[in-house]
Amino acid sequence: MEPLLEVKGLQKHFPIHSGAFRKVVGHVRAVDGIDLTVYPGETLGIVGESGCGKSTTGRTILRLLEPTGGEVLFNGQDLAKLKKEEMRQVRKDIQMVFQDPYASLNPRKTIKQILLESLEVHNIGTKQERMQIIEEIIQVVGLQKEHLNRHPHNFSGGQRQRIGIARALVLKPKLIIADEPVSALDVSIQSQILNLLKDLKRDFNLTLIFISHDLSVVKHICDRVAVMYLGRVVEIADKRTLFENPSHPYTKALLSAVPQANPKAKRERIILTGDLPSPANPPSGCTFHPRCQHATEECKKVAPQLQDIGGGQLVSCHLYKELFSSQH
Repeated sequence: MEPLLEVKGLQKHFPIHSGAFRKVVGHVRAVDGIDLTVYPGETLGIVGESGCGKSTTGRTILRLLEPTGGEVLFNGQDLAKLKKEEMRQVRKDIQMVFQDPYASLNPRKTIKQILLESLEVHNIGTKQERMQIIEEIIQVVGLQKEHLNRHPHNFSGGQRQRIGIARALVLKPKLIIADEPVSALDVSIQSQILNLLKDLKRDFNLTLIFISHDLSVVKHICDRVAVMYLGRVVEIADKRTLFENPSHPYTKALLSAVPQANPKAKRERIILTGDLPSPANPPSGCTFHPRCQHATEECKKVAPQLQDIGGGQLVSCHLYKELFSSQH
């Protein structure tokens, strides 16, 4: 199957300015050479702790942030090279659901105006057809037609996120990037929004990139998972393989922190020592080596590459054979 989206060597570096003349003295390597492939109809999860570059990756793919380097191939077309007007046309096919439903909706506009805006910008349909589209979409996400004339402050967090999802769906995109869409919501509402996304994916034949720091949420919704650490992908695998046979020490540590339903289940809790290094000054070699209890001299000097270890599982670790060979 041909991939819908291919990300090759994607980088996003933010300059660090200093002094009266705002001289560039360094760069924050928020995304530092990422390779991802997303196939039509799948949900790819991107996980990692705060500050690892997950959200920046999502925004750079959509060119809400301009990439520093690398390629973003969508249907074979490199988005990084497109002019503004060409990119605007592509945005019909790629939409984003933002993390904070309170900040992502314009408080001055009614829901009707918010949903009509993207249809008007892309010049889709007549006035009557546009109204029909948004009336259908608002019901698809579980709200009523009468809600269209209200402002965002009249709605709860969960309802606002439904409006955010409706706004993303209104153009019938092929790919939706959901940036932590449930992290700002109450736990009781989270499952409703996740189930809604699952249903919409099936009904609209969508492809999703689901960004989250919550592994239990990712387990519920994703088909494949990419684990990020300090601007790089350290492991990619299908959901079942990742949760049963993690092959990177960082993935193993993350999974050991997921709460379990069975209180009697024995499991080793891996505590990572030290803090997340600064992306402005990443460690040499494998960026995880200062926090890895298995690190060798090679890990400190040579950066590992993502390699296929079978079954579509990719890992960037020099020691995965010694550490995890018993699993495979």
